[in-house]
Amino acid sequence: MEFENLKYDFPKMPEEMKIMVEKEVKKQLQTKQTSYKGRRMGRTIAASLAAILFCGTTVFAGVSIYQLQQKQTGTHGVSVSVTGDERNSENATDDTKSNGKALSIPNVKLEIGYLPDGMMETERGKYSFEDSLNKGGISMRFYRMDTGDDAFEAEHDDVLSSEEFTANGRKGIYLTYPNLYPDEITFNQRIYVAYTDVHYVMELYAASDVSKEEAMKIAENINLIPAKDSEKDAFVIAENWSDCLNNQKEQAEGEEAKTITSISKEDMKNIHAIGESFPIGGSTLLAKISNVEISDTISLLDAAQTDETLRNETDENGSLRPATIQYIKDGDADSLSEEVKTRQARQKLVYATVEYTNTGEDPLTDVLFFGDMPRIYENDGQMQILTEEATTEKGDWDRIVNHGLSHMWEMIYYDVHGGERGNNYIARINPGETAVVHMAWIVMEDELETLFISLNPSGGCEFTDSALETGYVDIRQ
Repeated sequence: MEFENLKYDFPKMPEEMKIMVEKEVKKQLQTKQTSYKGRRMGRTIAASLAAILFCGTTVFAGVSIYQLQQKQTGTHGVSVSVTGDERNSENATDDTKSNGKALSIPNVKLEIGYLPDGMMETERGKYSFEDSLNKGGISMRFYRMDTGDDAFEAEHDDVLSSEEFTANGRKGIYLTYPNLYPDEITFNQRIYVAYTDVHYVMELYAASDVSKEEAMKIAENINLIPAKDSEKDAFVIAENWSDCLNNQKEQAEGEEAKTITSISKEDMKNIHAIGESFPIGGSTLLAKISNVEISDTISLLDAAQTDETLRNETDENGSLRPATIQYIKDGDADSLSEEVKTRQARQKLVYATVEYTNTGEDPLTDVLFFGDMPRIYENDGQMQILTEEATTEKGDWDRIVNHGLSHMWEMIYYDVHGGERGNNYIARINPGETAVVHMAWIVMEDELETLFISLNPSGGCEFTDSALETGYVDIRQ
């Protein structure tokens, strides 16, 4: 295009745009300023005009008017929101300020300009380091600001520190929280960036294995690019902010789902002994726990199928380490979370041999199996699921965290694998055949007298109708 023809090829400025610019120029000319700011004023107006001419209303209004800001809501409370510049908010267009109207929000694709060495994508929006896959790294969540960019607000308590930074010309907010588990990977960092030109907000979770500098550098190099319909597979998965708010409202107004952890002894009458066969879910499949062994080591397990998490639970002699039980008082807007006390608890391995027999006339394929180990004790005619909170005298703490594998009630080991992903499925059991599966759990030594096994395929360590129908195997020591 020849420069002299530019005036013909460039689109005409809409009338409402002219009015908007005139208002802005008039307002800035009437504002009292120092001589230094007076000299800058001309450049400000020129920049505004240039932005309108070359970027259009969405970019001008989104970038110049709306941006992230943080506000202290207590000694350790922070509110993160998208707000408008009070001087210019009256100029916001329907592209940035909904005024009750639906916004036109494009589908976008993610462009990541930087990742630390060794970090790789594990699933869409999630990245972790090769030497600790799926244990840390970063995880991104996106919101479509369908009710207006300035509708975004997120309240945070227990904030250790917060600061603002620049991410590709946009303002970002970085938050960090107390890390009470220094020996573990925890997601103790949060980053927000608002992409007001396309009306999205990113919430990035960063784990403790990512340094503050690296986390901010990742965020600084993330862009959201409008995508074509033909790029559907690359669309960023985002939640409408209106849906997010509605879900929060429904959760606040609705009743929490009750977890049944106590029933009468009569209701738990379907109890099986070791060596007794019983049906699974009313099918032709019979299950039987034929043997149970207790050990201080993991030597009963097939070493080739023992993962790093299990191996890390043992010392140099192969013995199970004690579990660290941590008592924590949670922080709020005026205080930080803190450790009140800890204790050590000896751990044991429970190793069970489970037999599944097909009593039907047809083969069974891709048979799902599952093993939970609820800790249940009898108290005044009630069968009560044991929890650390239920058996510990209340003190100056809000929650109790078991850092050993004994905090898990589902099986942590099984030696039969099948299905598409090679997990807890038996590929095939022909009529009359029996498949043998070995399962293992880690428990605290003082729980041995409360152990039951549930082979209910639905899983879950609470009293449900399906679990009670399948029954529990009593392996109390």
